[in-house]
Amino acid sequence: HFCIVGCGYNVYKWDANKEGGRAASQNALGVDFTKQVPPMGITMTKAMTNTITDKSGKRWNIMIVPDKECVVNSGLSSTRGGKMASYMYAHDGIGKERLKNPRIFRGDQWLDTGWDNAMALYAGLTKKILDNDGPSGLFYDCFDHGGAGGGFENTWGTGKLMFSALQTPMVRIHNRPAYNSECHATREMGVGELNNSYEDAQVADTIFCTGANPYETQSNYFLNHWVPNLSGATVDKKKKWFPGETAAAAKVIIVDPRRTATVAICEQVAGKENVLHLDIEPGSDTALFNT
Repeated sequence: HFCIVGCGYNVYKWDANKEGGRAASQNALGVDFTKQVPPMGITMTKAMTNTITDKSGKRWNIMIVPDKECVVNSGLSSTRGGKMASYMYAHDGIGKERLKNPRIFRGDQWLDTGWDNAMALYAGLTKKILDNDGPSGLFYDCFDHGGAGGGFENTWGTGKLMFSALQTPMVRIHNRPAYNSECHATREMGVGELNNSYEDAQVADTIFCTGANPYETQSNYFLNHWVPNLSGATVDKKKKWFPGETAAAAKVIIVDPRRTATVAICEQVAGKENVLHLDIEPGSDTALFNT
């Protein structure tokens, strides 16, 4: 499973000097490549393959492809997850671009430096700030949620450095002003953040979306869970979950000053009559929520 979303992928590894065949019985995917594969039949790209060398020097082919049986993505790929094989280190792959030395910014460029110099500079500057201003004088702007890409939640040492060793409270991550909820003040309202399942979008009567463009930023969530509901493909599921209730294709309300790709696709799938796009003025969302 990849990142906090949990999209499923299957990993295949085999000897670099061996290959299967195009017939379904000759390859691990069970796909017949002797004829045209149906549209959406499988998701495969060059970025999903790689050739790596293990510690013994043996070469292996690897392939990491989306899992059709996973209910999160149902065989759909994601921008980062679909490149996991590429991230695996290979001397002749994109992994060769990884930094091997610490770097220091001098003039207008980054230059390699030694570990002793880098640690002396980092530790010396950090101690000076701690002595003069205390832990709250240290600010960290971090990348988080990484899956294969890393992120301090997935990096024990980084978290221990910031929160235990330096004890600074001033930490923010990529899309938030602080290391806190993305849904400010919801707890005070009695609503927990991230309190729904992706599957809920398949059975909702109405989807309310504000400040988001899920086709571009949550593609698998949108394509695998919103679109089936908006098109009416999950009506039978709704009848099973909620017997005796009326069941129909969902409607959607999108609050965004821009007409995004999400709006256009929803109108195409659900029909314009089932899509309400509120292109309100920026900053007026609080007034909308309080109505």
